[in-house]
Amino acid sequence: MSKRLWRVVALVAVFALLAAACSNDEGTDDTTTTTAATTTTQAATTTTQASTTTAAGMEVATDVGVTDEPCPGGNPDHGCIYLGVLTDESGPFAAAAPALFGAQQAFWAAVNAQGGVGGYDVVVPDSLKKDTSYLPDVMVQSYNEIADDVLAIAQSLGTPQTLAAVPDYDRDNTVAAPMSWYSGWNFNGKDRGLVIEFGTNYCFEGMNAVDWSMGALPAVGRPAPTTVGIAAFPNDYGLDYAAGVKAAAEANGLTVAWELTVIPISAGGDPTQVEVVSAIVSNPVDVTYLVTGPNETAAIVGGAASQGYQNLFIGAAPSWNVGILASPAAPAFQAGLYYQSSYVGGWDYESVGHATMRATLDAAGVTPNDFFISGWVSQYGLKAAIEAAIANGDLTKAGLAAAAKTLTTVGYDGMMAERSFAGSAQDNAPRASVIGQVDVNASTGISVLQDFFVGPTATGWTFDEPCS
Repeated sequence: MSKRLWRVVALVAVFALLAAACSNDEGTDDTTTTTAATTTTQAATTTTQASTTTAAGMEVATDVGVTDEPCPGGNPDHGCIYLGVLTDESGPFAAAAPALFGAQQAFWAAVNAQGGVGGYDVVVPDSLKKDTSYLPDVMVQSYNEIADDVLAIAQSLGTPQTLAAVPDYDRDNTVAAPMSWYSGWNFNGKDRGLVIEFGTNYCFEGMNAVDWSMGALPAVGRPAPTTVGIAAFPNDYGLDYAAGVKAAAEANGLTVAWELTVIPISAGGDPTQVEVVSAIVSNPVDVTYLVTGPNETAAIVGGAASQGYQNLFIGAAPSWNVGILASPAAPAFQAGLYYQSSYVGGWDYESVGHATMRATLDAAGVTPNDFFISGWVSQYGLKAAIEAAIANGDLTKAGLAAAAKTLTTVGYDGMMAERSFAGSAQDNAPRASVIGQVDVNASTGISVLQDFFVGPTATGWTFDEPCS
């Protein structure tokens, strides 16, 4: 394979990217609290070895996306592992892209600064980042453009997009970390193990949110719910979370009074969500579950409250960003009408991983942002798989895929519970989530009210197929 020149990418360049990505005020965009930034693409050398290379004093087989030569600007005594990114820089998730990508670069920069992984540094260069425009066909095309230059995919954004690319991942033995929490990831990939998902899926998160409400609402002086409603995007996110809500509602004897389809504003939906608001106000339920983005959340909760509606809303993890507190809807949220479920604690959560992330990103001048958390925590599974592959002496793509399937304990430095990628979904899928409340003093506007827990519905659920 021919070499392609690339410029030196030092840590200062990573931090400059992060600072640029977060230098603007947060808004209430559907997907992020960050304004999209323009970044400079670096040309990368991704020459691979079709033999063996020496790393940390042992022979390690390699093929694609791994070099004996050091990473540009990296440890001169280390080899280099190249990861690719398939993100959305021009579609509905464009504003999230800088935070997700910047956090992943920062994660590996921190790992490299601590000695790398088994004699290698790991990089996610700009040249191996592709804009898929959130389109499945572009996703597949973009993957194939970098497939021969990367060991693995550090970010595979979107469920339909990643599902479209899975056959090609399977063909190449390419391990990928999806940026989505679809319940079906536990059942995809050749013999499992190629899609290294992270965090609790939308379905279990929805179950836990309902189970939590049964005891928590009476504890704060509200009656235990008897009726619930669901307002959700018509996609895997909305369908998966809604499936969890309905399963837990049935288990608790609750009536699902209605399900409303919310068209994302970025896809041409009404910015005021007037029809959804009208339906909620005219058919009140004890709790409405929002499976939306922040713009829709602000419009729905603020719009309902402006008409005197005082019943509660619980939003899925992507439904919030701190920019809501700077919007006209802020009073409704400050009045305690909204709670949030999530697969991970927010920026201020106390864990070793959060502390490391905060220190790294604070040094870059980054404004706290929940999408940095997602980008950061998404890399732990890949790191564990790379470590296992090196220990096995086989850092080929096939060797990495094989190692990923044997991971019985992947830790997240306390950011989430440990998990396994070996065995069945019933045994290894994480089921714990947290509940947050609006807190104007919290860095991202939400503080943890209920730490990680698994409700009775998720505990007893037989997980032998995707929820939706």
